[in-house]
Amino acid sequence: MNILKEQIKLSIAYPSWRHTLKKLKSNNDKKIFLFGTPMHGNLGDHAITLQEQYFFEDFFPDYEYYEILMPMYHTKKRFIKSIVTAQDLIVISGGGWMGNLWIHNEYVIREIVQNYPNNKIIILPQTIYYTSDEIGEKEYKITKDIFKKHSNLYIFAREKKSFDFIKQKFEFTGNSDVYLVPDMVLYGKNIKTKGTCSKYEKVINVCIREDCESEQENIEEFYNQIKQHYNIRKVSTVIKSPVVLKKRIYELQKSWENFENAEITITDRLHAMLFSVLNGTPCIVLNNKTGKVFGVADWLDDTNMITRANSLSEVLEKLKRTTIWEHKKYDRKKLLNYFEKMADIIRKD
Repeated sequence: MNILKEQIKLSIAYPSWRHTLKKLKSNNDKKIFLFGTPMHGNLGDHAITLQEQYFFEDFFPDYEYYEILMPMYHTKKRFIKSIVTAQDLIVISGGGWMGNLWIHNEYVIREIVQNYPNNKIIILPQTIYYTSDEIGEKEYKITKDIFKKHSNLYIFAREKKSFDFIKQKFEFTGNSDVYLVPDMVLYGKNIKTKGTCSKYEKVINVCIREDCESEQENIEEFYNQIKQHYNIRKVSTVIKSPVVLKKRIYELQKSWENFENAEITITDRLHAMLFSVLNGTPCIVLNNKTGKVFGVADWLDDTNMITRANSLSEVLEKLKRTTIWEHKKYDRKKLLNYFEKMADIIRKD
């Protein structure tokens, strides 16, 4: 870990970090520390963090809330540990970073669980994925051994495959356990949604990932075929530059507008699916390597806005068979009871 590099990142993303640490040191109230939040350009992770903030502000108003960006954690973790008290909640941000695909983030989760043995620790809705090989087995066992030593660890999984894996493979002691809840973005607060379905453009948003989570082949051939018959717009939930904390909402709103004004979205990115549906636009979804896209899509089946496809060629077939894609206003109240139950679980002694 290049600490100097992390320090520079922190100063860029959050220039007032020194003031926050000073405030933390002098604050004797109960606190929530949300660890591992992003400054990178993945807007899905930023949307998760924003909804986590809303969740804790809504359900835990008696706590002071502090977001600890990942570079702040790496550079100031000893200081932060020195001021955490037993009454404070230690929270690890949700997402798809538990497992060995993004192993540097798995190390952070392990370290936090080990460093706060006397605190209640909350791992917010995660996808858990260990590769089915010797490396995945080794890393899973390391995490399992660390987790079973903590007696107050609450893990929330955002889809059933991850929930079943943790339930079957991990061992818990004391109050520790795993629970199934939606992805935090489905808390859905203050996300701009469609007031009317009549003004969207006759364009198809296409958002296909090209990283280690992708399962798609012949992507360029797919683009060439679809462009022959449809007006497409390549979009992404990842931007090239880091996201400065004060511009998080601005960058998210720009992305939401892209998804709001399209006829339909085609994607294998989880949060492209969620950005689309939450803004009223139907979606054809492909799965990714970890299975999180189809898994989280289960929470949205009753919206009738998601069509699953098992390949890019199947996407083309489904496009041919459907001439009208219905746009709807997303109702966040349908899943709100899951977040209310999550708050109850976190509060319990």
